[in-house]
Amino acid sequence: MAFAPPAGMSEPESAEPTKPSKRQAFYRRLISTLVLAAFFAFAYWYQRDWFFFLIVAVMSFAALVEYTQLFPKMGFRRFRAQNYGVTLAYLFFLFAPAFGFEAAWISERDGLAVAVLVTLVVLDRLRNPIEGFRTLQEIAATVFGFIYCVLLFCFVGKTLMLELPDTQGKSSAPFYVLYLIVVTKFTDIGAYSIGSVFGRDKMIPHISPGKTWQGFAGAIVVAVAASFVCTMLFGEKIPLITPVHAALLAVLIALVAVLGDLAESIVKRSLESKDSGQLMPGIGGMLDLIDSVIFTGPLFYVYLLILQ
Repeated sequence: MAFAPPAGMSEPESAEPTKPSKRQAFYRRLISTLVLAAFFAFAYWYQRDWFFFLIVAVMSFAALVEYTQLFPKMGFRRFRAQNYGVTLAYLFFLFAPAFGFEAAWISERDGLAVAVLVTLVVLDRLRNPIEGFRTLQEIAATVFGFIYCVLLFCFVGKTLMLELPDTQGKSSAPFYVLYLIVVTKFTDIGAYSIGSVFGRDKMIPHISPGKTWQGFAGAIVVAVAASFVCTMLFGEKIPLITPVHAALLAVLIALVAVLGDLAESIVKRSLESKDSGQLMPGIGGMLDLIDSVIFTGPLFYVYLLILQ
């Protein structure tokens, strides 16, 4: 039975959220970027290994939580307890050697973590009837989330634990990570700013309508500039990155960073979501923040291993 509103009163219209203008979006992104820059500046001033490890762990876990929440809340088994439990254990054993806990099997933690997660998910899935291909989709989505948000991003943590001395023999791994973050994020800034002003030719419109070839070129140019600025500022702290490596790394990081951004676009468009979260105005969630580093981290780690 329907009830009409009292005379003289009309039902409130559902107001759709107003989309911010380009200027508003720019200022929101700028403020969030400045806050993040201040936070990381404090981290490098504080210079404590445990604090760097904590940052990596929190960012990785937060990204996984956001990834899990992108899926429909009802009707899709996300196996959160198994995924979160394996992630916490993995993060503990990832940084355990830095605090004196040594064991031969720790070097195999990546494969072991995936094996344990798959085992736990399959055991849980035995309790319910098979639902065709969807059953595999649920398992695959869970394992992919762990690999994407945790295993790949934690190459940043692995870089922090490399023996990378500066010119005076002191450990300078955090400055190599700072180089990675600066070049990667300036790649994003270059793509966004140049693409916003000069972007005309769509790059991959079926994946990310906003990406243009002009923005892609801007990403590479700004990445190269940021790389050389970093080598001038941190020269004695990152001696492995010579001018030749600075140029080569900048191009590689820029290419892979754009790929990382597109990878997250695939995830979000597949799940019909604009942002992974609302943690940072103008940027989105934690997954939006680290999407490019998820891909540049492994590249940089292997590059440094080759240079050592």
